[in-house]
Amino acid sequence: MTRRYRTCVWLLTLLSALCVAAPAWAQEAKPKPPKVPKPAAEKPAEKAAEKPAGKAGPTKPPAEAVAAPEDSGVAAILAAKPATPAECVRAAKILAELNRPDLAKQFLTKALDAKLDQQQLADLGEQFGSAVFLNLADREALQPEAGQLADAVSAAVTARLEDSKRIEALIKQLQDATPEKRSEAMAGLQEARRAAIGPLLQVLADPARAGEHAGVRTTLAGMGRLSREPLMAILERADPKLIVRAILVFGEMKSPNAGIALLRPALSEKSDAEVRTTAEAALKRLTGGVSSRSEAVRLLTGAASAYFDRQQPVEGAIDGKVDLWQWDEGKRQCVARNCAADDAARAMAARWARDAFALDGDDRDVRTLYLTTMLEAAQYDNGLDRPLDEKAPAVAEAKQCGVKALDEALEHAISSGHVGAAIAAIRLLGQIGKAGELLCQGAEPSPLARALRNADRRVRMAALEAIVRLQPVQPYPGSSYVPQALAFFVATGGTRHALAAGPNLEQARQLAGLLATHTYDVDAATTGKELLRLAAASPDFELALIDVTIAQPEIEMLMQQLRHDERTASLRVGLIARAGYFEQAERVARTDPLSKAFHRPHDEQAFRWQIEQLATLRPREFVDFETRQRQAAKALDLLAELGRTPGKLYDLRRAQDAALAALIVPKLGAKAAAVLASANSAEVQRALVDLASRFSQPLELRQAAAKAFRQNTQKHGVLLTAGEIRQQYRRYNESEKQDAPTQHVLSLILDCLEAPTAAEVRDRGSGAGK
Repeated sequence: MTRRYRTCVWLLTLLSALCVAAPAWAQEAKPKPPKVPKPAAEKPAEKAAEKPAGKAGPTKPPAEAVAAPEDSGVAAILAAKPATPAECVRAAKILAELNRPDLAKQFLTKALDAKLDQQQLADLGEQFGSAVFLNLADREALQPEAGQLADAVSAAVTARLEDSKRIEALIKQLQDATPEKRSEAMAGLQEARRAAIGPLLQVLADPARAGEHAGVRTTLAGMGRLSREPLMAILERADPKLIVRAILVFGEMKSPNAGIALLRPALSEKSDAEVRTTAEAALKRLTGGVSSRSEAVRLLTGAASAYFDRQQPVEGAIDGKVDLWQWDEGKRQCVARNCAADDAARAMAARWARDAFALDGDDRDVRTLYLTTMLEAAQYDNGLDRPLDEKAPAVAEAKQCGVKALDEALEHAISSGHVGAAIAAIRLLGQIGKAGELLCQGAEPSPLARALRNADRRVRMAALEAIVRLQPVQPYPGSSYVPQALAFFVATGGTRHALAAGPNLEQARQLAGLLATHTYDVDAATTGKELLRLAAASPDFELALIDVTIAQPEIEMLMQQLRHDERTASLRVGLIARAGYFEQAERVARTDPLSKAFHRPHDEQAFRWQIEQLATLRPREFVDFETRQRQAAKALDLLAELGRTPGKLYDLRRAQDAALAALIVPKLGAKAAAVLASANSAEVQRALVDLASRFSQPLELRQAAAKAFRQNTQKHGVLLTAGEIRQQYRRYNESEKQDAPTQHVLSLILDCLEAPTAAEVRDRGSGAGK
């Protein structure tokens, strides 16, 4: 018996049952039979429907499902006795619409129990269409069976549509003599979507298959946005012959929006003659004419700015992801990578800005946009914490534009909030620039100096590295920002920190207790002023939970002050609202992209969810604990280098005070000791001696402290009191039972105390000369 015959028999049976039941619906004058409770056989199905979707297992249907007597439509379906998977799906769909999910689940289970293979599942999908299965999967009462069946059918249909042999057969079918077969092939390829793009473009790129190009062009043109992106990738990188073929596809597209991709090929003096002629003809077909060069630049820079400033969303994003295409000349094919929509927007901005620069490279604004969009895309692709590869195309092109152009790009990146471009520009300026031209530009701080107070800590660290590398020898506007920034990075406690703030100590402690269970060291505050002081004092705070009823200042003013201080500007904030205050919390969060409004959590599960939600706020820009520790280590290295530099351009005392606290931080103590070797302070000498004498500390750290103490006394003399010196002799005498390396460290300190200082040596030398 064929599937079609069985379906017809099933439908006839269903119609017969419905006709028998019709008088019961029509005769409204007759008294309705009393309602009868549902049979016991249906109760297991009801209970299964109540279980959470993640825990419910498949429900076995009873030997024979029974409908309530008053539900004649349900009775008609059951009387038809659906048996095949297709009949079960159809029955489940109708029963779900009749508000009988308990019975619908039984037939869905029956369809799942049939253990259909991929071919049968794909047939089922083609028979009913994806909408039916999506509708069933959206009904919570039908889970998990509806979701399991929908996923299986979707996967099977996708596998069939994307089968490489099927796609190749359809491409060959484009050459069929009959229009119907060609249309059928075109529709099948368009259904395959992304999977068909690569094979179609491979045919287009193969001159030996020129006879197939017309059908391929028409198919690609009909795919619209799906094919537009890979075709634009061809326009950027491929050889002129293939570019001409790609332009012909654009010319067959019906959307005038496709014309922007043809502006550079049509108007650039560097375009191949055939490319230019073909692009001009395609533009005339699409838009009725060819824009002037100035109009084309305006259109391209406008498109670039729209993507760059996130005013233009990327088309085709699914769950925040989109395909980004590039032409691989070695493989002679377009390759796609699935990336975040934000990355695709950066790539689009860089593409249109590059086209505009190709048409008018002398315009300052066009050049600045070109550099910032290119560097932003390159830095995000490479990772914000990693310098760009010296061999990267973006590096070579940016350096070729020169220091002045890069400085202007930095200015634009800072003012528009594009941290990737700012980081990349700063690093390049540190390599090719000079201190005078980058730091001494007038009475106001230069872009590089202002970067030291940027809201993004990666930008600030890049600026510190660049300025120390430039080695300025004279004061410049903003030079005081250097020790301030270094002091902030160095002031780490070596652990993850969070803030909890409430209108009173009890509520602040409640929030602090919840945070403490998530491996944070927590500081509590009961006023906005106290929270601001704590947050600005340490680079370790990763988030803050603030009750919106906090005062001094109130929450609106508090959030503004947080965001206007570079030390706290990137702090993630959870706005906690008690009953009656959630609307206020939401209002504040709507204007602050780094905060979210939450009801006050009542259990650990709710609180864990809130922490996870905060982690979704600008995840690419967030600086994790390991990176913060690397930044602190780098800041200590920079401080040590500045301490060895002759002259007194910077007042490093504040940063050296921060280095004192870093002496006891694991992995940072030795670097902190190296910084303190040049500090002219009795407190520093005391701290170094104490650390070197502390047996509980690692030997390497004690040795580093002793070495730093020796360097410090040689430069500044012994600044310890007589009592502190006597204590050090006692420590040495009491170390007779310690190991030899420990005794050696203590002996080295005594040698420093007994040795003449450099000044004394100079004095003796001058006395001998007399």
